[in-house]
Amino acid sequence: MRLGHFRALTLNADKRLMTAQAGATWEEIIPYLDAQGLSVAVMQSNNSFTVGGSLGANCHGWQYGSAPIASTVESFRLMSAEGSILRCSRQEHAELFSLTLGGYGLFGIILEAELRVVPNQCYQLEQAIVPTTQALTTFDRIVAEHPDVEMMYARMSVAPERFLDEVILNAFYPAQRPDATLPELHAPGMVAIRRSLFRGSAGSDYGKALRWEAETKLQPHLCEQFYSRNQLLNESTTTFENRFADSTDILHEYFVPRDGVARFVAELKKHLPQPEVDLLNVTIREVEPDRDTFLRYAEQPMFSFVMLFQQRRDAKAETSMKSLTRKLIDAANASGGRYYLPYRLHATSAQLRQAYPQVDDFFARKRRYDPDELFQNQFYVTYRESPTPQTSESTVP
Repeated sequence: MRLGHFRALTLNADKRLMTAQAGATWEEIIPYLDAQGLSVAVMQSNNSFTVGGSLGANCHGWQYGSAPIASTVESFRLMSAEGSILRCSRQEHAELFSLTLGGYGLFGIILEAELRVVPNQCYQLEQAIVPTTQALTTFDRIVAEHPDVEMMYARMSVAPERFLDEVILNAFYPAQRPDATLPELHAPGMVAIRRSLFRGSAGSDYGKALRWEAETKLQPHLCEQFYSRNQLLNESTTTFENRFADSTDILHEYFVPRDGVARFVAELKKHLPQPEVDLLNVTIREVEPDRDTFLRYAEQPMFSFVMLFQQRRDAKAETSMKSLTRKLIDAANASGGRYYLPYRLHATSAQLRQAYPQVDDFFARKRRYDPDELFQNQFYVTYRESPTPQTSESTVP
């Protein structure tokens, strides 16, 4: 399938390997694979991103029992700083393979990648709404009852009366009922209603409470009987995006091991909510250890806390966001976790090096492969020099 602009797709169905050029988006890939009865193994929760960008950030999703996307990469073709085109895999140019995946474009340009794909399946849903203190035991129960669970996430309440005190768990597993049929791929449903509920919760305690009531009491009655894997992945960021000129949406993401979850949640409740930054959403996903990348965020099994804020576009809100981000990074570090690197450059150099002690080695290898520093980004420019010792703005006791 040729789409132009580095977006071509080819498939080896026998080996379940798809070759995708770096400019192809998951929005284009999902229907392409769907026609073959196949699906993406690991991707973000939205389909708007490119293959190249996803590999550069080593994204992960809500595919249960999965490591980040690097685990699905068989090989990729890389244009290096010296202009060579290299095939990188776990056997060929293995160090570059490890550095480039999750390397944020600092080692070259990914041209195309071979990705392992999986069957598209028919799923059914189990939901549980529980106090946050019971979330992990409920998670364990669901996994024990459905060891074949394929996709799973939790969402915390941001409604004022239940702020971070209640969680809804959503688990999708292969349907066993005799009437189960694989639904056809279609555009996401009820987009206008879902968008109105979500954006209506911004800056409104009533809106947040109404949204949580809809998600916990109304949505279970509106759920489909069966879902296809591809349908669950086929959601664009445009459904919930901020379209207002005076504010912007900001993502945070923190990875915390199981034994650090309670401490991290307690720190979230200590620092949130804040008047200058509006927390809209907290989604929790499970991530398996990353065995492939150098600058890895999942050294061990982790729970990922994905947080979406709405922030006003003014200096006061920006200052508040920077301060909050540093407090939450401290909280993640103190809980044995890490923060995700693609977002705002609010971390101090000390926080970065505490979370990623291998980062200076990463930068040294970047300069070895690219001595003229042809490939740069603001992350590299900001943090490439190892600083004199410093402390962050806040310390978690």
